[in-house]
Amino acid sequence: MYTLNYKSLNMKAAVIIILLIASLNTVAQKAFEMEHYYGKTKNFEIKLSLANGYILGSKIIKTDIKTDKVVKYLPNKIQGENTLSLVFLPDINDKTIKRRKRDNIILYKMKDDYEMLPDKIIGSYGVDLKTYSFKLYKLRTNH
Repeated sequence: MYTLNYKSLNMKAAVIIILLIASLNTVAQKAFEMEHYYGKTKNFEIKLSLANGYILGSKIIKTDIKTDKVVKYLPNKIQGENTLSLVFLPDINDKTIKRRKRDNIILYKMKDDYEMLPDKIIGSYGVDLKTYSFKLYKLRTNH
């Protein structure tokens, strides 16, 4: 008579589960590349991580030059049809941010997927009643 060996059966099940989990991680890889841009105003440094291929995966880090306060901005919406403007708002999970009437960053003439990335991106930072224009420049990678 054949007897089941539960120890080897449990081991096989564990191996199968590990293989399934590992394969799920490889399937969920990002379908976009991050490109980095940098710009500066009188008061702020702005760093953009542009998700080329999925623009809503982008993020902006704004650093106040005087206080070194860092705020992360995430995409909120895309405006326009022909020339897209991408609106970023402060990360809602950051409880250290002072809530204001207006606090946004807008990037102009954006695309979801670039064949050739622009060397320069124009944007504006709006806080309360003030608006600051800026230009972001593509950072060169050293290979």
